[in-house]
Amino acid sequence: MHAMNLKQLPYFVAIAETGSLSAAARKMGVSQPAVSGYLQELEKELGTSLFARGGRQMVPTEAGSIYLDMARQILSLQARTVTAIQARHNRQRQVIRVGVSPHRGAQTLAALYHDFVQRYPQIEIDPVEGYMPETFERLRSGQLDLGFATIARTLTDPALRFLPTHEEEVVLALPAFHRLAPLASRSVALAPQLELSEFRDTPFVLMTADSTMGQISRQLFAAAGFEPVVAFQSGNVVMVTDMVRTGAGAGLIPAYYARTLEDMVYFRLRQPGYMTFSLAWQNGHELSEAERYLIYLKIARWDLKNFRVLNTFLWPEEIRKIIQEFDPNFSIPQGEAPDPRKEDRP
Repeated sequence: MHAMNLKQLPYFVAIAETGSLSAAARKMGVSQPAVSGYLQELEKELGTSLFARGGRQMVPTEAGSIYLDMARQILSLQARTVTAIQARHNRQRQVIRVGVSPHRGAQTLAALYHDFVQRYPQIEIDPVEGYMPETFERLRSGQLDLGFATIARTLTDPALRFLPTHEEEVVLALPAFHRLAPLASRSVALAPQLELSEFRDTPFVLMTADSTMGQISRQLFAAAGFEPVVAFQSGNVVMVTDMVRTGAGAGLIPAYYARTLEDMVYFRLRQPGYMTFSLAWQNGHELSEAERYLIYLKIARWDLKNFRVLNTFLWPEEIRKIIQEFDPNFSIPQGEAPDPRKEDRP
């Protein structure tokens, strides 16, 4: 598993923008061997080339473009945070340290940041990116106040409190030329159900075993009664999805990433797995008003807009109280959300 080193992300962006290691080194004020060593180590950890080296110009590969896009998003969030801190440096600051994943978690926090600081300009949000094992360990040790977590249904931890918000169905993604693709659907909302055991002889592109999606996948294969042939593994769900598109194998992915594309089709599983989205914090920690407001923003302003297809809202009483604390007239949905992607339907 690879966790992004925030201090080195500018090196990666500099390589992409300048097209060479030497130019990137000059731009960053470091030696070329330092930049070259960083890139080699990163490609080794990810197990894939991030730049095509042809002629005098280094061009990001498909995997490199994915990494570059995420790097820019994280650096943008980091820069906006620093700007907010500097603009109010003479004020007494409080900090909420929030654990987020490098993908949806970082994207979610970036979207909520503006509304949060409008209400609490004296409070800083400190995003700490990492995959779930790292986030849970930081919560246990007190390095984080709050985590935007994804968990398997069966996860329990006596040191942590989990407040589930919704569940998202795991679906099977296939390249459009797979032998069973004619039975599937390009729209995940319309995807037919099929037994996972029908794919015993198909190679799989999977999330790594230490990720939440990797744990859920192992449970699904165990229930289906077979060990998959693994063609490729990654901790990056976007990379897994794109590897399926290129034909490397079938993939188990959260429904959120099942976009309607010409070269991808989907099945729902007859015995489905679910990824549970949750807020997490250390047992004994009492949520502050600002933390409750951040939770309100996440659920009412982000989840309802972005987590729709094949998602079921759970919303225990504590979440309902938090939402109504900040919006007493809010209409609370029940059960599975409607599908807003009407354009996907025939």
